[in-house]
Amino acid sequence: MIRHPRRSVAASLVALVLLAACVLLAVAVVQHLLGQPPVLPFAELNALAAGLTGADVAFLALCGALALVGLVLVVVALRPGTPTVLPLADRDGAGVTDTGITRRSLDRALSHAATGVDGITRASVSSSRRKASVSAHASFGDAAALRTAVRDAVSERLAEIGPARSPRVRVKVTGTKES
Repeated sequence: MIRHPRRSVAASLVALVLLAACVLLAVAVVQHLLGQPPVLPFAELNALAAGLTGADVAFLALCGALALVGLVLVVVALRPGTPTVLPLADRDGAGVTDTGITRRSLDRALSHAATGVDGITRASVSSSRRKASVSAHASFGDAAALRTAVRDAVSERLAEIGPARSPRVRVKVTGTKES
């Protein structure tokens, strides 16, 4: 159970471009039907399109650009994104993972574990598939000892949560004179 984000940005861009083209075309058609000069000069566009052949450089460049845009959109649509829900380890031995944790919740839980260490006033966590980067700010104490204590606290919390793939913990402590 790994949920990936939707491709809403790419889909929204394509939808907006198509909507703008349809509105522009509809306005031009209504203007033409009312006898006003249309926004899109149909006669000139028709003459321009009739003059193009498959060997024209402009025509080939336009076709290549459109094909490239289409290819980029297909790659964006097919490529999986960063998972938003991470699977938890199978605890009952059934072989099916049916529980998960959002990346945001995991980061928040690890941040709370890091701030539970004496001397750490605030911490932020940024996790990816393979590592969890903890940036902690200390008000007092030895940076090396705090780094070890934060790493132990975060690793212990990770073991309690039990993700299917446990990330490697990287800790950076700031705010002490020794760091």
